[in-house]
Amino acid sequence: MSYVEGSNNNQRRDVRVSSELPATISVGSQLTLKGQLKDLSLKSAFIRIKNNVYFQLNDEVGFAIQESEDETRIIIEGVARISRIALGEGLAIYFTKMEDASVKRLKELVKE
Repeated sequence: MSYVEGSNNNQRRDVRVSSELPATISVGSQLTLKGQLKDLSLKSAFIRIKNNVYFQLNDEVGFAIQESEDETRIIIEGVARISRIALGEGLAIYFTKMEDASVKRLKELVKE
């Protein structure tokens, strides 16, 4: 992981960490899409997903970030809202609910 400056965009005041961890976005049990984490902060993440036509701004989704491609161990999971859609690129999500263990691991990854 490497650090990405957050000051180049007025909306981003938090430290963002560049990452390539596997991630999953889901809407209930009906739809699950696999993607790749691009960057991560304490409040949000951008997940590369090629096909994001199923989502709209402010949709509530479940998310899971895995330790690696070859492992199924989830290290961070919770509920988020879609804050930005970049067609053909992916989704920005804003975290709304996470268990304490996920919050702790998120802080470790971002190194607050």
